[in-house]
Amino acid sequence: MLQLILALKALEGSNVEILTEYSSVSGILVEVKPTYIVLRSNSDLFYIPLVSILS
Repeated sequence: MLQLILALKALEGSNVEILTEYSSVSGILVEVKPTYIVLRSNSDLFYIPLVSILS
């Protein structure tokens, strides 16, 4: 999990696409926390748990 957090921290501020078991969301990676990330897509914020991220 630490490797995922470090990789995501390097991408903060970048446009990314996150694939979870439920859907795919693309937008700007706003913040990386120990258990979730915050992604901005248009004017919406998405809080995605790290355990849900597939790629």
